[in-house]
Amino acid sequence: MKEVQLSKVELVNAQGENYVTISQHTFYTLAKWHGHITADEVIKAAKVFLEFIEEHPCSKLLNDKSEVTGDWQDANDWLEFDWLPAVYKAGLRCLAHIYSHSMFSQLSARDLRGRMVPPFLMKNFMDFETAEKWLLSCNPKNYNMPA
Repeated sequence: MKEVQLSKVELVNAQGENYVTISQHTFYTLAKWHGHITADEVIKAAKVFLEFIEEHPCSKLLNDKSEVTGDWQDANDWLEFDWLPAVYKAGLRCLAHIYSHSMFSQLSARDLRGRMVPPFLMKNFMDFETAEKWLLSCNPKNYNMPA
């Protein structure tokens, strides 16, 4: 399967550095993160992602935080109670998350994973290829979940 990038948006931090690029591909949306990130930046990016998938509907997100540092766990309450219901309504069902090498970022991702329950499917990975393979095969209809 050939992946094609269809549309993208880039966010910059207060220092003018790109910290995330959100791009629509043929079979999923990719959020590629860079540098040191904060909980506020994660929330800002999540809001932009919501607008993005409302404009470009997609049920799958590949969230690549392999190149970041930082503890963003303070964003998880907001993600759980505000963002997840909104992105579910917008059509998101499968989320593949690629761990950072930073332990603080990994702990934040593990905390978020623990908060996600069906109908969302989320899995954490150490590398892009394995995450992408799982995401491409992810089909929420194969799981026993509420409608």
